[in-house]
Amino acid sequence: MRILLLSLIFTTVVNAQTNYSVSSIDGPLKENANAVVRLDETIVEITAKNKMQVTNHRVITILKKAGENSIKPYAFYSPNTKITNILALVYNDQGEEIEKIKKKDFYDISAVDGGTLYGDSRVKVFRYTPTSYPYTVDFTYTYTTPNTAFLPRWMPIDDYMVSVEKSSFNMKIIESLQWRKKEKNFKDYDIINNSSKSVISYEMNQIPAQKKEALSPSFYYYEPQLMIALNEFHLEGVDGYAKDWESMGNWQFKSLLADRDQLPEHTVRLITEKLSGITDREEKIKKIYEYVQNNTRYISVQLGIGGWQPIAAEEVDRVKYGDCKGLTNYTKALLKSQGIESYYSVVHAGKSKLGMEKDFAIMQGNHVILNVPNQENDIWLECTSQKIPFGFLGDFTDDRDVLVIKPSGGEIKHTHKYLNDNNLQKTVGEMVVTDTGGITANLEIETYGIQYDKHAEVLSMSEKDKNDYYTEYWNNINGLSIGETIFDHDKNNIKLTEKITLSAQSYVTKMGNDLLFKPNAFNANKYVPNRYSDRKLSFEIDRGYTDNDEIDIKLPINYKLGKLPSPVIITSEFGNYEMSLEKISENQLRYKRKIQLKSGLYDKSKYDGYRDFRKKIKKYDNTKIVLSKIPQGQPTKHLK
Repeated sequence: MRILLLSLIFTTVVNAQTNYSVSSIDGPLKENANAVVRLDETIVEITAKNKMQVTNHRVITILKKAGENSIKPYAFYSPNTKITNILALVYNDQGEEIEKIKKKDFYDISAVDGGTLYGDSRVKVFRYTPTSYPYTVDFTYTYTTPNTAFLPRWMPIDDYMVSVEKSSFNMKIIESLQWRKKEKNFKDYDIINNSSKSVISYEMNQIPAQKKEALSPSFYYYEPQLMIALNEFHLEGVDGYAKDWESMGNWQFKSLLADRDQLPEHTVRLITEKLSGITDREEKIKKIYEYVQNNTRYISVQLGIGGWQPIAAEEVDRVKYGDCKGLTNYTKALLKSQGIESYYSVVHAGKSKLGMEKDFAIMQGNHVILNVPNQENDIWLECTSQKIPFGFLGDFTDDRDVLVIKPSGGEIKHTHKYLNDNNLQKTVGEMVVTDTGGITANLEIETYGIQYDKHAEVLSMSEKDKNDYYTEYWNNINGLSIGETIFDHDKNNIKLTEKITLSAQSYVTKMGNDLLFKPNAFNANKYVPNRYSDRKLSFEIDRGYTDNDEIDIKLPINYKLGKLPSPVIITSEFGNYEMSLEKISENQLRYKRKIQLKSGLYDKSKYDGYRDFRKKIKKYDNTKIVLSKIPQGQPTKHLK
């Protein structure tokens, strides 16, 4: 009887809306929109802490190709999460059905990447290639799962440039279970709340698309979200309890980490011998970290509870591989064997710097790193990389709140920030300008912080890829030819030095007998953000940085300099800029430039000021100098 009832609900949901013609969409919803969500409905029923059913019904009209990312044509499953119904329908712009994609027509593929050794997650995906725009996709599926540690979130607006006709969320929870919720970014929207003690019900209608503006923060920081968590839950055969971060960490330590840090005696002896004579605590931590880097490799394991529980340290020691969980736990165990306490820490990894919800404990995160308390300057270790320097995180896990799991419970800590002057690039070198308009140069580029993180990618490139990388890096120089490249990778100081020789046949512009060239050949900033007559959103300088450039320029001896521009100093709340050209001799200049950009979230009222700052930088970075040809018969002054 229950199966028949669920089937009836599924059929009703699929056929609840019949008019999907594009003409039926209100005009304001089409403005600034790549896609319009006609209906986004989530129905959740939790009948026990280990029993949940979810139906997702999503109808979306794709107005143009850029909107196709919002289709979300997939449904994940695993041995414990089973898809019971799935169907996709496609309609043309008149709302007429043109294709039906049944369960047998879905592609069934692994949901884990090539670096995963073990993984049981899979995904059903449908593919539709449109012959014209607009068109509409109606996608419905139902799944059942015993896993209630992660409950569906209500996120009624997809992204910038997507409008919404209707979005609803309904969750029924058996009365014996306690639950918590958090409403985030609700204040700017008209949201209908029909919730009761055991039913959570929200609805949102007629939301126009928000146009994306230059430097807009991630949509995640604006979008309304409803988060729900059970105090008692289930995860892949393991029961859990959490009402705050302390209890969440306590459960994870006892249920997922305890007794998984045992090591063979011979390994403990080996590490003890390697640290013999070392008295400095930080040096011991570094040696153990380097041991892990040199003796293990990263392979993901996503099998059942193994998706959340680390492989035992003893097993990692035996096979010499592990995923982020296993390698972090292994490093933790090695440190513990030497009397050094450290903590397994769960993080949202990725360049968008998402952090844990500090005031709402919920299963979160997609990666694990290690926290080593070190007075006021904690050490953070990325244990999956064989190349990353000791104590360096990079833009994958820096500057965000993470869950640090201690035996006593969980604690939210913030990872290291790389701010402004920490992200330093120093470029020094010599450039020779030829009388035929070409240049040759020897450069030395030092990078630190996040700038180091970006430049260090070149270390693992092939010769061809290196050449392509530098050609693109200096794409302002036509006909660029890269010569010798030498790298000095100082992992102790987290610094990369690149020594590069290069040449180009026609960098300088000829004007009759004169030459016109830009002294800033190697770090000219061209970016100026778009102009808006009525900006709607705040703007963000995501990562500040500092660049220092000093280039000595040798000029052809049969040319003379015109008047040099005066030094430039610009000071603003967004950063500072300095530029100068100094005449060293008749045929030699010294170009100096410094730019500092300050990270931060700024009010929209300051946008025009920031744009003006960037316009000035572009102007002065584009400074040109005229070299006048000395007539034949006149004496020339040679370089000293």
